[in-house]
Amino acid sequence: MPATKTLPQCAHDAIESAIDEAADEEPVVLWWDDGGYLRDIVRNTSHQLGCAFRAAEQTPLELRAEAPRDRTVWYVPQARSDDVDWFKDVEHTGDVIEQHIGKLAARCFENDRLQAATLRTAFEDAEVDETEGRDERDKVADILGDGLDGEGGLPDLQSLQTRIVLDGHDDPVQFVLEHGTENLPGDDDLIEIRDLLVDNGVAAVDGESDAQTIVERTRRWAVAEWLVDEGLDKSRLPREYQPESSSGFGVSRPELRSVLSKTERKQELARVYLDPDQRFWHDVLRTYDDPWELVDCPVDASLEHRLWNEWTQSFHAGDYEQCATQAEQRHERLDATYGDVPWTQLWDQAVDIATLANELETWEEGGDTGDVVELYGDVEEGTWQIDNAVFNLIVSGEPETALPEEHPATAKLEDLRSSLVESRYLEYLTDLGDLVEDQIEAGSPFVGENHAHQFFAEEQEHLQSGQSVALFIVDALRFDLAHELAESIRSELPKLEVDESKWVGTLPSDTEFGKAALTPGSKFSFNIELQDGELVPERNGRKITNHRRQTLLENDGWSYIMQDADDEVGWSNTRVAYYWNDIDETGEKELTDFEELFSDRIDAISRIITEKLRKGEWDRAYILSDHGFVSLPRHVDIDDLHPPSNAEKVTRRWVAGADLDDDAPGVLLDEDTHLGYLDDDTRISILTDPIQRFRNQGLPDARFYHGGVLPQEFVLNFVTITQE
Repeated sequence: MPATKTLPQCAHDAIESAIDEAADEEPVVLWWDDGGYLRDIVRNTSHQLGCAFRAAEQTPLELRAEAPRDRTVWYVPQARSDDVDWFKDVEHTGDVIEQHIGKLAARCFENDRLQAATLRTAFEDAEVDETEGRDERDKVADILGDGLDGEGGLPDLQSLQTRIVLDGHDDPVQFVLEHGTENLPGDDDLIEIRDLLVDNGVAAVDGESDAQTIVERTRRWAVAEWLVDEGLDKSRLPREYQPESSSGFGVSRPELRSVLSKTERKQELARVYLDPDQRFWHDVLRTYDDPWELVDCPVDASLEHRLWNEWTQSFHAGDYEQCATQAEQRHERLDATYGDVPWTQLWDQAVDIATLANELETWEEGGDTGDVVELYGDVEEGTWQIDNAVFNLIVSGEPETALPEEHPATAKLEDLRSSLVESRYLEYLTDLGDLVEDQIEAGSPFVGENHAHQFFAEEQEHLQSGQSVALFIVDALRFDLAHELAESIRSELPKLEVDESKWVGTLPSDTEFGKAALTPGSKFSFNIELQDGELVPERNGRKITNHRRQTLLENDGWSYIMQDADDEVGWSNTRVAYYWNDIDETGEKELTDFEELFSDRIDAISRIITEKLRKGEWDRAYILSDHGFVSLPRHVDIDDLHPPSNAEKVTRRWVAGADLDDDAPGVLLDEDTHLGYLDDDTRISILTDPIQRFRNQGLPDARFYHGGVLPQEFVLNFVTITQE
C-alpha cells in the first residue's frame, strides 16, 4: 500500500487543523516533537501558513519569555511531560500537537493506518546502540525522512518497513545476498523478512525460521537464477529453486549480478560465492556436458573447478589457442564481477600460460632457419613475443597460493609454469643461440639491417631538420619491454603516431659499447678495437667515455640530461637527450624478482615520457636502447667455461684478443662478420649458450645477463613518436 501524503503535507494538515480548531483567532500552536527530527519540516510549514516559528533550544520554558502577538507555532524538540504544565493557557486558546516523526509518518498512509502504526512503534522502540555511538532512532528517523520527503515518489508501506528492519535496505533479496546473516533481525521481524523473500520469488525459504538456513537457500536460489540466465535448463533444478520467468518489459538480470555490480564488498563476496564449501549446485554442474557454455556465471565454486579441470585437459591436449581464448573470457567475467582477486589472477595467468605454450609450439614445429634478426625482431610476428610471454608469466606471480586449498589449480599451476619457463623456454633459448652461431659462422645475418651505430647518420634528415626532437635513451630496454612501453604511450597519447622498428645493437652488447654507438657521427666513424688488452669503443679515433659522449652530444646541439637530474632548463631545448639507467641497474642488483621491478620501471619511464611529450610538444621523439638482456629461469645451473689462454679481455659472456683460436667457446666475431666496426686485429668470442659463462668472477648474474649474442641482447626495438 503506497503512501498518500508526504511528511511536509501531513505537517501542513496538522498545523492547519490546529489553527482552525483553536479558540483564539491568533492562536499559539504548540508542537511537541519527541526527538526533534521534524524541526525543519515544522518551521517551513509554519512559514507557509503565515505563522511565526519559535523553537525551544534548551528548555520549553524559554518559549514564555516573550508573549506572541500573532499566530505562532511553538516547537519543543522533546516529548511532552506531565510533571510540569507550562502551557495550560495554550491548551485553552490555541492547540497542542504531539507528533514525532514516527506518528507523522503513520499519518502519511491514510488508507492503511492500522498497518502503518508499525512505523510509530518502530521509532518508539528504537534504542541507543552504544557500539555504533549513534541512537538507533536516528537511523529510523533518517529512513522515514528520506522515504517520505516526496522526492522520487511516495514509497509503499512494505518497502518502508523493510528499510527499517534491514537498516536502510529496501530489497530483502539483495540484502540477504550481500550481507548474509549480518544484521538480520530475529523473531517476528525475521519471519517478516522471510515472507518478503517468498513474495519476491524465493520459494525455497517458505516455512523456514532459522536465519542461516534462510540465507543459504536464498543464495542457492540466486546462483540458480544466474545459471539459468546463462543457459542452464531450469528443469534440472528442484521446483522451489526454479526462477520465475520475467514478465516485465525491458532487460532483467539476475539479482546476484545486480548485487555484485553495486557492492563495495566485491572481494569479500568472491570468497562467499566461490567458496569450495559453498558448492551451490555441485550435483548439477559436475555432470553438465559443456561447462564452458556457462562460463559467464561467476558464482559457483563447482563451475569454477570444472572449468579449470576442463581447461587443463585442453591444455595438455595442445589446444593452446582455444585455451587462451577461454582463459581470457573467464578472466574478463571474473574481473568485471570481483576485480582483482586470486581467481581473476589465476585466469589472467592462464592466458599467459596458453600464449607462451602456443608460441613455443610454433617455434618447435616451425624449424625456421631464416635470418635471425628478422625471425626475432619482426614487430608483428617475431619470437620476441616468447620472451614477452615468459616475462608476463613470471610477473604474474603465484596466484594459486591465495586460492582456497580445494581449488584444483593449487596442485597443478606450478607444474604448468615450470614446465614452460624452466624447461621448454630454456630449450628455445638454446636453439636460438645455435641458430645465431650457425648464421654468423656461415657469413652474417646482419647485412642490410639497421645498425644502432648508424642511427645518427640514418636519421640525419629528421635530426638536423630544425624540428624539436627528444631522444629517450633507455639502458637495457629489451625488445619486448620496448614494445610494452610503445603500447603504453599509444594508450596514453592516442593522437601521436608511434612506430616501432628493429635495429641491430653492437656486439658484445655491453652498455659501454651500446651507448658509445648512440652518439653523433657518421656510420663509418664508429670503431671497436683492442688497446693494451682492453676493448675500446671510439668515434673518429677517440675513445668514448661518459664525459666524451656528453661532449659530443652538446657540441651537436643537444641538451644532455641524466635520470633524476633537476634540469628543467635543459628540457626547454629543442634537442634533448635523456638517459635512463634504472633497468640495467635493477637487473644487476635485484637477482631474484627483477621482472616485477622491470614492470614498475616501464611504468615509471612511460610516465616520464608521456609527461614530457605533453609539455614539450616535440615534433619527433625516439626511444632508443643500447642493448637488451637475457633473463633465465629461476632454477638453472650455470656451467663455467675457462677462457682461452690467449684471451686479453675476459668478461662473463665474452672474451677478446688478437689471436683467439677459431675453436674458442661460443661464436667468433672478427672483421669477416661484416659488423662494420670491428678493428682488423680484434677477435671476440661471444657465448650463445644461455647456461654458459666464462669463469671470471663470482656469479651475481645467474638469471640476468647481457654481453652475449642471443638476439634478446642485440636485436633492439627503436620507437619513433611523431605528431600526426
